[in-house]
Amino acid sequence: MTLHLFLAACAAALNVYLELPSVSGEAVRQAVAAVEAQNDGPLQQGTLIIVDYSQPSQRRRLAVMDLASGRIVQYSRTAHGKNSGGVWTDTFSNTEGSLQSSLGLFNVAESFSGKHGPSLRLIGLDPEKNSNALHRGIIVHAAPYASAQSMLLNWRSGFRLGRSEGCFALADEDFAELSQHLTRPAYLYSYAKE
Repeated sequence: MTLHLFLAACAAALNVYLELPSVSGEAVRQAVAAVEAQNDGPLQQGTLIIVDYSQPSQRRRLAVMDLASGRIVQYSRTAHGKNSGGVWTDTFSNTEGSLQSSLGLFNVAESFSGKHGPSLRLIGLDPEKNSNALHRGIIVHAAPYASAQSMLLNWRSGFRLGRSEGCFALADEDFAELSQHLTRPAYLYSYAKE
């Protein structure tokens, strides 16, 4: 096998790896349990966005679940906070100015148009992990640094996805798809192995 064929095969295998959904069963279980605890039982409608920070930033670690059917209807990449790590997310905070991601259950409040364009406001529901989300301006939004192309630009940093100031940033096309799937009530659960 020539070097050119070997490199092409490696690139193809890497592309398949990066495109695979990457949200663990444990993340899904904890997210569903948190929503059920918040609502005193299961919801018959709505949307649950699950972010699995136990996965590297290049992976499709965000899942969108239709609560009516219990099916995952979308997977995508999402950025983490600048001070939460490089490829891996390993540090979390609820502190203003930390530029870190927060864990736990959030209510997805209203849609609005802000400095990043169409966005989703988040209200943290966990007093210890994310209660300052609204004050910190932690939202879901589209950003060019959350695209697959940005990983190539970050080749010196392990091909990591670009990073946010703590927000859940998605590629433009992924945010547009998320907006189409979103029904109320809506929640976001941010998971990491603790």
